[in-house]
Amino acid sequence: MSTVLKICADNGTLNELTEGLSARDFETLLAAWEMQARDDQWPPERAIGGDPWTVWLVMGGRGAGKTRTGAEWVRGVALGLPGYSHHPVSRIALVGETAADVRDVMIEGVSGLLSIHTRDERPIWEPSRRRLAWPNGATAQTFSAEDPESLRGPQFECAWLDELAKWRHAEETFDMLQFGLRLGHHPRQVVTTTPRPAPLLKRLLADPRSAVSRAATRAKSRR
Repeated sequence: MSTVLKICADNGTLNELTEGLSARDFETLLAAWEMQARDDQWPPERAIGGDPWTVWLVMGGRGAGKTRTGAEWVRGVALGLPGYSHHPVSRIALVGETAADVRDVMIEGVSGLLSIHTRDERPIWEPSRRRLAWPNGATAQTFSAEDPESLRGPQFECAWLDELAKWRHAEETFDMLQFGLRLGHHPRQVVTTTPRPAPLLKRLLADPRSAVSRAATRAKSRR
């Protein structure tokens, strides 16, 4: 049961929440990410050191729901949803191990960005421009960790970094992104990755500005 359903059940509002809903409405409600997400898939409030986080490390094995977590976070900040952002974030970076991984996993995958949006809020994927454009004006630009220099110049408010522990040029790509991650009052980034003994991952795990979520491969979630 998700955290939202637990809260509703505990305070006796579950019946009020569902009263008068049709079967189709009830099915839609249960399909909502807020009703499915595990605690480890929901954005944490604080970093290890106690302040608001700048890096959220989402770590887990294959099938643990990392991609869905990252995609839902991007959707949340792009749309300005409660629990994710106080307002829509206009410029987002999507960085994967390769350009093909960004396209096939983060954007077009089963749990990717195009799959998790409803029809009226779904962004348009523009492959020739390497970007997603939402109806509200938010945009996400894609990058490959194989080409750290491609991150030189653009600026962003938020970023989603997928499988960082597998990146060939991890340090260079991450550092280049940090130079451009400076828009808005609190730039943030989510890292979804399989745990590996990579130096950069070890550094981020020890950073008091990081928040860490861990999920086992057997964990049940929408992926």
